[in-house]
Amino acid sequence: MLKKSFKSKLGFTLTELLMVTSILSAVSPAAYIGIKNKAYETQCVNNLRQIGMTIQMLEMEGGRFPDAKFFPENPNEDPMSIKVILRNYGGMPNEIFICPTTPQELKELGLTYLWNDEVNGKSLFSIQNPSETWLMTDITAAYKEVSSHREGYNVLYADFHVGWTPAPPFKLESVEK
Repeated sequence: MLKKSFKSKLGFTLTELLMVTSILSAVSPAAYIGIKNKAYETQCVNNLRQIGMTIQMLEMEGGRFPDAKFFPENPNEDPMSIKVILRNYGGMPNEIFICPTTPQELKELGLTYLWNDEVNGKSLFSIQNPSETWLMTDITAAYKEVSSHREGYNVLYADFHVGWTPAPPFKLESVEK
């Protein structure tokens, strides 16, 4: 009788280990940090895109943008918080509202994006330049000493595209801290 023996591979060969080690050692720490930051930036863009899709559905259904505060004192509970509005409408998870590159003390607020309260109650069709009118941006845009992405900011625009800009989409003097 012929027996088949199946051996399961429980580890790596020396060749495989040497190959992985040589590949990892070829990546400089600076390059690794750059790759990691790009991944975080991409996650932030995806967060804003998902938020944008929910805002777009809300605007299409109600005919206007939601009434929300620029940044509420308690973004997790304030009914005028864009986070609460969108979470109640679309059931969005809390992680969507946190940019991974934001400093930890700002992440602890529970919301790391600012809402353009100048669009409150407006319809998309009443906005002059939707591709240039911002809806949401990184909270770090309100702080001169901090930026999140390549010395710039990710922005969700009223036409629902997400872009990067080297300057905040609003005048810093107009922001009350």
